[in-house]
Amino acid sequence: MGAEWELGAEAGGSLLLCAALLAAGCALGLRLGRGRGAADRGALIWLCYDALVHFALERVGKTTNQESAGVLGSTEWNFKNTDKLL
Repeated sequence: MGAEWELGAEAGGSLLLCAALLAAGCALGLRLGRGRGAADRGALIWLCYDALVHFALERVGKTTNQESAGVLGSTEWNFKNTDKLL
């Protein structure tokens, strides 16, 4: 594999975080799904993983907004501010 296939540090960190969130979501979903059917356990795993990803993205978004104060104007971005985009 040539240099075009190499990942940077940011991509590697992102993949590591994704793998950690997937493992945590699976563990939490399996624990919460004890005694339930396979479909229920699968749904719980997906919901736990999805919640963890949304929490992580929310934390990253707030950190990014705080670092670039003035770009969006605040850390609380919502749909009321969409008129600033036009």
